[in-house]
Amino acid sequence: MKTIKILNYIFVAALGFFAVMFGINRLGDKQSQFAGDTTLYTEEYCQDIIGFNDIIPLEINMINGKIANINILDNKETPRFLQKVTDAKLVENFYGLTPKEAINLEIDAVSGATYSSNAIIQSVKTRMEVYDKEANPSPWTWQLFGIIGCAIVLIVLSILGRRF
Repeated sequence: MKTIKILNYIFVAALGFFAVMFGINRLGDKQSQFAGDTTLYTEEYCQDIIGFNDIIPLEINMINGKIANINILDNKETPRFLQKVTDAKLVENFYGLTPKEAINLEIDAVSGATYSSNAIIQSVKTRMEVYDKEANPSPWTWQLFGIIGCAIVLIVLSILGRRF
């Protein structure tokens, strides 16, 4: 009987160890999550980010985990303000950046189009935060899953051990 309990504990410990190692192993896979081309849209994620008149929807094209292009989609902004943003090449500051680099980019608003440029900057950063979280789920989730799984297995084995 004692031997079965000891084997149960060893089994649960091994299961927990593998769950933790799987989570840690996922830390090294982050760059592979960004492989390929992806088109992202900001509208769904940036409803509370308002320019001068309304939201400014963007299309962000990613190639191999870096921002390749940003297109300003149809919006209700005053055209002359958006022209200032376009002339200042504001969105080009994000080109070639990874999501984390884009999130941390320090960039000033365009003078004379402050609301519009701040909305564009914030929309890009917000969408990159969402994309980064989707592409790189926390490895600690797997570790928590492993710990809960181990606890369930330990409880089941303890119940079965008492019956036999």
